[in-house]
Amino acid sequence: MGELVNFEISRLPKLKLVGKELRYNMEAHMKGDNRIPAFWDKCFADDIFSLLEKQADYVYDDAYVGVMLDWDKGDGDFSYIAGMLMKEGAAVPDGYCSRELEETEAAIGWVRGKNVADVCSCAHLLTENAVKEKGYSCDQMKWCMELYNCPRFTAPDENGDIILDYYIPVSSR
Repeated sequence: MGELVNFEISRLPKLKLVGKELRYNMEAHMKGDNRIPAFWDKCFADDIFSLLEKQADYVYDDAYVGVMLDWDKGDGDFSYIAGMLMKEGAAVPDGYCSRELEETEAAIGWVRGKNVADVCSCAHLLTENAVKEKGYSCDQMKWCMELYNCPRFTAPDENGDIILDYYIPVSSR
């Protein structure tokens, strides 16, 4: 099980999320039909990040991100985009999608655990609980994001732990 080891509220500028999209049903996802790991495998096999990294002047953060959004369309489905955060003006390669993320206050939780399952399974709940403890609200949440920061996420520390950065847009109460 993961643990929250750092928490802050930070202002994010308007950003452009560019990547590949997977759309499927939230109920199926919650019942264990997790298609996200296989989707990431495909993204790496297809080398989707190289076209984004080539736009170095437009890269906001060089970490790869997984963003869950568009679950409020009333059909029970959501979108999961694997990609990168880019600055305005970044090109969207053929076959990729993009979404504008408005400037916002965001909670950023660092969740430490032994493996991907440890940190991903509890990141949302741990970060959301910290948001509430600090007097903020997640009720206007339009997205949530896993940011895979190197080397925190990719290289285990001396105890064999990795850290996932987890973002949730917040508003003050």
